[in-house]
Amino acid sequence: MPRIISLLSAVAALLCTVAVVSFSAQAPRGANPHAINDVDRGRAFDHFDRLLPLALDSASEAAAKQVRDALTEGKSPWLTIAAVEAVRQAEVDKPGTGKVFLPEVLALMGEKHAKLHEEEIVLVNVMACLGTLVKADDKDNVTAVVQALVDWQKRTKNEIVRLRHMAERVLFALTAEDCTLREDTVAFWEWWLKNQAAKVEEKDPKAPEKKSKTAPVVFREPIVGTRIVFVIDVSDSMKWKIDPEDVPKLKAKAPHLPWDKEREPTALWLATQELAHSITQLKPEDPKKGGGKGTKRPKNDPELRYFAIVTYSKDVKLVTDGWVEASEKNCRVWSDHARDLETETLTNIHGGLMQAFGLSAARTNTSSPELDRDCVLTGAHTIVFLTDGYPTWSEDSTDMSGTNEFKHAVGNGEFVKRDKLIELAVRTNRFRKVMINTVGIGNHDKALMKAFAKNAGGAYTDWFCNILWK
Repeated sequence: MPRIISLLSAVAALLCTVAVVSFSAQAPRGANPHAINDVDRGRAFDHFDRLLPLALDSASEAAAKQVRDALTEGKSPWLTIAAVEAVRQAEVDKPGTGKVFLPEVLALMGEKHAKLHEEEIVLVNVMACLGTLVKADDKDNVTAVVQALVDWQKRTKNEIVRLRHMAERVLFALTAEDCTLREDTVAFWEWWLKNQAAKVEEKDPKAPEKKSKTAPVVFREPIVGTRIVFVIDVSDSMKWKIDPEDVPKLKAKAPHLPWDKEREPTALWLATQELAHSITQLKPEDPKKGGGKGTKRPKNDPELRYFAIVTYSKDVKLVTDGWVEASEKNCRVWSDHARDLETETLTNIHGGLMQAFGLSAARTNTSSPELDRDCVLTGAHTIVFLTDGYPTWSEDSTDMSGTNEFKHAVGNGEFVKRDKLIELAVRTNRFRKVMINTVGIGNHDKALMKAFAKNAGGAYTDWFCNILWK
């Protein structure tokens, strides 16, 4: 009997082990079943830390070989993105050191690496790298990049809006041609390539139809992708009035706002009115009518847009409770809601930023948004970050015993400090490549807003105006 009991116990333990293995092997909903597991995903940062010094030392044959091996290994998407990002960052830090790897980076766009392309994040990083390695005056390499992007579009018939927008940004920066990259515009880009290679007397002046890019413009800047998070400062300072002498120049920047309905606009009025207007720009366009907004789209339409609103003071609030489909009705409802936002206290830039990065379709936040599977697949593509001041609180603060550069009392956490916030934003967005557009109103931390935007490939807009502190 003891032997039978022992045998049954062993079998039960084995069955439990099999059950655990089977459960852990199941891919999350929407995930690539062939993807490398999350342990390997987290190693991307270790690979990057190892490869960046080697990319910076690309003049060394031994160092360059290790980077090239990582770029051409072709099995792990996480090693690939680490190598690509190391090359991009090396070029930023020490121009010329990353560019030597351009052939290998271009090759990653090809059919040979189609398996890697199943992880969208690979192409996101490759396109960001190409936009850094090559500039418009480098004619031969410009042609090579355009050819690689066109060949990729022809082969894949890509309909992922985020990838299309990223490719279009690269194409515009290199060629100054305002044309989308879709199946119906490939002919234009092939004509462009043919003319680059032709002698002057052989150039074809008759270009195929060129269609302008159609990304919505919010807070005066175009977005990338279909998921946008608005992060709005509602600290107490936002309630003060804008100096009437500065109102005319603000009207010139935002003539679409209802200035005639507000005699004494405040910073909050300006922010919420522009937020409401921006939400209306996300409504879907009618493809049959060439752009009329308000058309209902099917749920599986790749052009369908989503948005979320985050407010921050001392506390951070996900006002929308998650992603909201940018339908005509939702845009109308949330535009009205945006105008009703009210001020609170302090300025928790840290909390607002991390909430924006932590949102996904699966959950409202995560402790590790830098490579969380759901955040990568269904998180923000563009963040619009607005403030009228300087950091005064952070999620790691416990009291107001800290002081800032102006000798004012602030939270005692690390992430009240500008350099720590910039470092955190860079690390969190290292591989995510979310575009961050920043907006500053009044006397705000320009250095911080400029750094957020610059490091994320976005734009900084200074809506400077004097505020009447009374």
